[in-house]
Amino acid sequence: MRSISQKLGYIFRDPSLLDLSLTHKSSSSVNNERLEYLGDSLLNFIIADEVFKRFESLPEGSLTQFRASLVSRELLNEMGKEIGLEECVKIGKGETVTGNSILGNTFEALIGAIYLDGGFLEASKIVSSLFNDRLSALSDSQDLKDSKSRLQEHLQKRGDDLPYYELIDEENNNQVKKFTIVCNLEGLGLSAEAEGNTRKKAEIKAAERMLELIELKND
Repeated sequence: MRSISQKLGYIFRDPSLLDLSLTHKSSSSVNNERLEYLGDSLLNFIIADEVFKRFESLPEGSLTQFRASLVSRELLNEMGKEIGLEECVKIGKGETVTGNSILGNTFEALIGAIYLDGGFLEASKIVSSLFNDRLSALSDSQDLKDSKSRLQEHLQKRGDDLPYYELIDEENNNQVKKFTIVCNLEGLGLSAEAEGNTRKKAEIKAAERMLELIELKND
C-alpha cells in the first residue's frame, strides 16, 4: 500500500480508508463498493471540469466524447495497472483481475477514499495529475466516436440499411467473460465477427471490422 501512496503522491491521514478502497466485494462483506460509487461521480465531474477549461471552443457533444473516453472502463483499468493496483487489490480466492473491471472500479474507490480523507481539492489535484498526459494528448479536431457510431453515420449518408448485431456465443463465468458478435449488413451482403469481454466491446470491434470490409469493397 505504501507504493500506491508514493505513486499518487498522497499520504492518507486515515490508512483504513486506503485499505477499504482496495478491498473487493469477493474478499469481504466490508468492501469498496460505496467508495467506488463516490469515486465514479468525482472522476466524471473533475474530468468534465478539466476538458471544459482546456477546450473553450468545443460544443457540448465533443466535450461529452472527451470525458467519456477518459473515464471509460478500459482506460480506468489501465490507470489501475499503472499505479500498481494489480498487486494491492484484495480479492477473494478464485477471483482474478483480468477480463473484468475490478482494477478500474478499485481506481474509482481509491479516488473516493482520497476525497473523504483529504477533501475535494486533494482529490481534484491527484486526478488532474494522473490524467494530465492523456488530457494533453487530446486535440480540438479529434473524433472520438466509436466504430458503431461511425458505421451508422456512413450507412445513413449512403442511404443504406442499418446493421444489426447478433450475439452468437457467450461465455460467462468467474474467470472469463467472452461475447461473440456478428455485425450484419444484409443490403451489402456483408458480415463481420468479433469477440470482446463485454457485449458492447464485441459490437464495437465487429463494427470496426465492418468498416474495414466496406473500405476494401469500395477500393
